[in-house]
Amino acid sequence: MTEADRERIKTAARFAADLCMYAGENQAFYDVFWAGLLRHTDILREFIYYMEKDEFACRAGVEGITAADVLVWQIDHFKAAMDRDRGGLDVDRRKMALYAFDTLLKLAEDPERYRGKLFSDTGTDYPGKFGGL
Repeated sequence: MTEADRERIKTAARFAADLCMYAGENQAFYDVFWAGLLRHTDILREFIYYMEKDEFACRAGVEGITAADVLVWQIDHFKAAMDRDRGGLDVDRRKMALYAFDTLLKLAEDPERYRGKLFSDTGTDYPGKFGGL
């Protein structure tokens, strides 16, 4: 690993800490999140790309699912919550990116559990989702 690579990882650690703080997450959340990135270096590279370019490269994923796919799933849930008229929802692209990477890491750690959620737990895009509402 080059000195430049080490510096990028240090910068990514600070970026992750800043995102966690911005999102209102605690140190324990950051510790688990950062440890996950260090275990899954392909996702860490994707995170660094996001940090540097402010967009997803979609090169890293788990079973074909990328952080961008997770982000779409999150947006679907946000829209579903809006459909149920829950006031006070806060959609912020930085928070959503953090949680997209966090969910991708969880998917990498426990694919069965999270793949099921991503493919079965959707928003209100189809009739009957909420018992015929």
